Amino acid sequence: MKSTRTRIIGIGNPLMGDDGAGIAAIERLAARDLPDGVETVDGGTGGLTLLYMMENADHVIFVDAVAMNAPPGTIRLFTDQMLTSAAVETSGLSLHETGLLDVLTIARQMMASLPQISLYGIEPCSIEHRIGLSPLVEEAVDR
Repeated sequence: MKSTRTRIIGIGNPLMGDDGAGIAAIERLAARDLPDGVETVDGGTGGLTLLYMMENADHVIFVDAVAMNAPPGTIRLFTDQMLTSAAVETSGLSLHETGLLDVLTIARQMMASLPQISLYGIEPCSIEHRIGLSPLVEEAVDR
């Protein structure tokens, strides 16, 4: 990928209800006039392709539906430091088979240097086969 200061990567599956929150968020961001050096990327359902998407960026911000045992629509920022802590590693932090924490662990082993990493987690209300977000998650994505 081309070099950029900040890359915002949305992760999720829009065919699974609120799991599509990350994709919906970056679609809304992409429609805005973002500052130079900021780009949005559709990360799909994540997995190892995220390694490539993290290259050549100073700061990578992931947006994803995250089961945090919080009220639906809750948005929580996980910093780089939090993403490496043992407490977060045991919380699940992803609704995908190869979770973001798995990818970051591999990235730390494979990449010479990692960008600064952040994750905005959005608590889902409903993960089921349907297109569209629940009202609470839709409202959160619009924030």
